[in-house]
Amino acid sequence: MKSEVQKKLIDSAVEVFAQHGYRDAKIAAIVEGAGANIAAVNYHFGSKDNLFVSALREAYAAADETYPTKGELSEGATAKEKVGALARAILLRSLDEGRAGDFNRIMCRTMHSPGSPIELILREVGELELSYLESNLGKHLKTKSQPLINWAVATFISLATIFSKRPNGAVGILPANPSQDLVDSFVDAQIASIFNALESLPNKFPKK
Repeated sequence: MKSEVQKKLIDSAVEVFAQHGYRDAKIAAIVEGAGANIAAVNYHFGSKDNLFVSALREAYAAADETYPTKGELSEGATAKEKVGALARAILLRSLDEGRAGDFNRIMCRTMHSPGSPIELILREVGELELSYLESNLGKHLKTKSQPLINWAVATFISLATIFSKRPNGAVGILPANPSQDLVDSFVDAQIASIFNALESLPNKFPKK
């Protein structure tokens, strides 16, 4: 069970990593936000990497609680329905300016920054949802070709996280305080674009 100090450090770390990414996040800012000291980070986590992993897991838990990866899928959901539900969850996270959007912001501000622990991040995200995505993309495209699946994953991620990469998210695309119907229509259109892109991938890799 986490101590109160650990919880405060993780909460502060989520906020700081979401704002600055891994490389530019300062431990001093994290401990200040938690009302703790650097010794507490060393004692409870041992390193910035370990604190980052804890923050990433906490941010993902908040995102998945609000926008579940598997949505409201039935037991017999198809691979396409599973990929679509994941796309919807990721897109809604990207549009969320609150705590449920922190996971996407951390990923966006970290993955393409030199000096970030990319292998560590990929290992964590692989366990959280990347393996699930790969498996269902393979089933949807009816292929076991890893190059084709990798290409599909890259296509999916680039389109599903496109708004996380914008400095101001969806500001300027959607009006302030959009209705739920407008958000749903917007997300539906993006999901349709994702599937159009996936299904138009050149068939240059052998299907097995």
